[in-house]
Amino acid sequence: MEFIKRNYREFRSRMQDYSYDSLLSIVNFVPSLVGFSILGNKISAPFWILHLSLLFYIYGVGCTVYQVKYAGDARDFIKCYVNVTLLLLIANNSHWFLLKRPLLKSILQEISQSDALATANEAFRGKHKRAVQRIKRILFMFYGFNLTNAMFVYLPNRMDVKNSYSMTPCYGMEPLTASPNKEICSALLLIQEISIMMVVLNYQALLVVLIAYTALLYRLLSEEIMTLNNYDRQTYFNNPIAKTMLHELIKRHVILLSIIDQLKSLYSGSIGINFGSNAVCMSLFFYLPFQEWLQFMPVVVYCFLVFFLYCFLCQRLTNAAEYFEQCVYSCGWENFDVKEKKAIYFMLRQAQRPVEILAADIIPVNISTFATTLQAMFKFVTVVKV
Repeated sequence: MEFIKRNYREFRSRMQDYSYDSLLSIVNFVPSLVGFSILGNKISAPFWILHLSLLFYIYGVGCTVYQVKYAGDARDFIKCYVNVTLLLLIANNSHWFLLKRPLLKSILQEISQSDALATANEAFRGKHKRAVQRIKRILFMFYGFNLTNAMFVYLPNRMDVKNSYSMTPCYGMEPLTASPNKEICSALLLIQEISIMMVVLNYQALLVVLIAYTALLYRLLSEEIMTLNNYDRQTYFNNPIAKTMLHELIKRHVILLSIIDQLKSLYSGSIGINFGSNAVCMSLFFYLPFQEWLQFMPVVVYCFLVFFLYCFLCQRLTNAAEYFEQCVYSCGWENFDVKEKKAIYFMLRQAQRPVEILAADIIPVNISTFATTLQAMFKFVTVVKV
């Protein structure tokens, strides 16, 4: 009982804490339990061996055998290709967790450093707290929606060995209608899907935290640099505050630029693959008859939600960077001394660099890309299906 009470109090205090560390504790809760904590130096081999082995066996072998032996018409191939796109997405996220850990830890440390500087000014702690609260709500909505979708819709159908999902479940264990083959196969399917949810959902949740929090740091820096306009102009000809504040503001801007460059390296390739797999998955979905939509509805809803989240969050980051550029120009630099004017000039030059995350270093990820992609998908599917 003491153990339960202690953990409940810790969980409650963590939920009421609106800080950068509280957000990390949420997205790191499940990874730390199964052995691939985003804050740790090492990962647990047993989890990844189990996860990747089942992924190769159930999705890789299952899709291959189904296409070779059982797929009879175009509809069967299309449904199987939906599973292939899922296999590509899962493998990509797994690869990211395994090989991008050093760069991820570097970004987390720099965000923590920038966050400490941003919250040093007591006047902006209230805005910081409210913004973190909004990010936490988005996280809980993301987790809650996908877990509810999985528990009540996807997993019950996925564990049913009679429902093949256009794959060959548990190849080599036939017949699946007899015990204990049926129970063993259902258990393997359940373990596989749970491990997939652990990897995929926490990958997306971590992306939400990193992109949204970087945009928040840009906003706070923008509002703080605008406070350089607040000084007694009747007493001082040139702004005396600039000499004391500008050095810290430039330091925070340099850290943010470094975070942006590392975010581009961290997510460019993985977002490019996920972008393509999500678009292909949603396009293939529209080829299916309406009566078969329900079977793949959880998958398509997830792909659409993640596709929108990518574009929405990256657009928020771009908007925050553009707002910062406007604030640098409007900070009252004309009332600074020559040395501070030069510093503002170089800061403005850096702020005018476009801040955007590129999918595969080619396609900008923003709301315009989201709308254009959906329009192109609709046109393509309409023309080909007709």
